[in-house]
Formats: sequence, C-alpha cells, structure tokens
Amino acid sequence: MHRILIIETEIRLYASGSLKDKRQVQNRIIDKLKASHNVSVAVTSQQETWNMIGLTIAYVALNRSAALQKTTSLEKHIYRILEQDGSGEISSFIPEII
Repeated sequence: MHRILIIETEIRLYASGSLKDKRQVQNRIIDKLKASHNVSVAVTSQQETWNMIGLTIAYVALNRSAALQKTTSLEKHIYRILEQDGSGEISSFIPEII
C-alpha cells in the first residue's frame, strides 16, 4: 500500500542578514532536493524571519520502508547542503508517514 511522507523542517541560518540572503539559500536547498529526490517542497513557515527557513516536503512512497529510507536520505542531503557552505543547521526535522 502506498504511503505519503510529509516532513516539516526548520533550518536556522548563520550568516543571513536579509530576506534576500535567505531566499538564495532557501531556493538552492529546494532546487537540489527536487532535482535529486523527486519530492515536492513548499515554504510553509518562517516566511518573514530572515534567519529561519520553514519547509514542508512531500513524497509518495511505495511502502512504509521506502518512506523511512527517503526520510533518512532527505535529512542527510539537507545536512550536506548546509555543511558545504556553512550556511546553517537543521533545527527541527519532523517526519510523518500517512
């Protein structure tokens, strides 16, 4: 039976001094996740805060095991993206499988 994976994540930015800086990092993360993981990503919170990004990620998995594997893979990928340029850290990562 297919499962829907929904992940709500918040990312704290270190060097962002404006909403423009934030959008650059945010768009880079979204583009990389969409390209490499075939997921839908939306900015769902922290829209007016210059040092926080709030994203919701959605993915349709074939089964619960695939959803759990995708969860791990997405968290690691976000971590790697942020680690590459030292732009921030994951402050919360909450997956839900429906």
